[in-house]
Amino acid sequence: MINIMQTQFMIARDQIIVDSLSSVAERHLSPSHARAMAILAHLTRHPKNSHHLVFKYKTLLPTLQAACGSPDKEGSRYAFCALQNLSMDKSCRAPIAHSPKIIWSLTQKCKDVSDSNDDEARIAAVATLQNLADEPANLIQFTIVKDCIGTIIRIAREDVVKNEKTDLTSFMAKNTLATLSHWFRKIAQSGVDRMREKNSHSATAALFGANGVPLKNVTGGSRSSNLYEARLEPTVFNQWS
Repeated sequence: MINIMQTQFMIARDQIIVDSLSSVAERHLSPSHARAMAILAHLTRHPKNSHHLVFKYKTLLPTLQAACGSPDKEGSRYAFCALQNLSMDKSCRAPIAHSPKIIWSLTQKCKDVSDSNDDEARIAAVATLQNLADEPANLIQFTIVKDCIGTIIRIAREDVVKNEKTDLTSFMAKNTLATLSHWFRKIAQSGVDRMREKNSHSATAALFGANGVPLKNVTGGSRSSNLYEARLEPTVFNQWS
């Protein structure tokens, strides 16, 4: 008997079905829009489907991005949940983040606190940003999207501002900032290492003459500029599965 996971695996590899679902999902005012989005979201629940869906079907990510702004709340929620599941796959994180306006759509959802009945979509948006942050190739995408990092900081401080316990959304925002700072530190350390290597060559040239004989009365020394070696184990969150 074919179980649900096998069915999801088989459907995801039928191009006619997936293309048809994407086509219907793009019609936001259609009564079938939410149903098509639900099926696409359920296909992303199978871990082995993520890479195939992202790299095989070029229209999928633009379809999900457009559906994030759908007037149909159910369809929009499924779009964020699908992006969250896809972002669990490390090979999909760079394509997702570099797909036009996806980071922007996630940021806009994170900024929206007006609809308390749509917490699941906001959690999925924050979780997706957390997963995407665990890819150094995405660092520039977080910095060029207006208010992206600022929005993450505001969410991370919600527990402090409201004087409440840290909820899941705030926790994931804090973890996103920790992961981003990890990659920024790695870049800074790389720059420091290059500067140290260059200075080391200059110091060696200053200690020895042109004939290789050590010079006398040379004083001074190099100053260490190591950055603190913080250890970080980025985590992911798969809330919708």
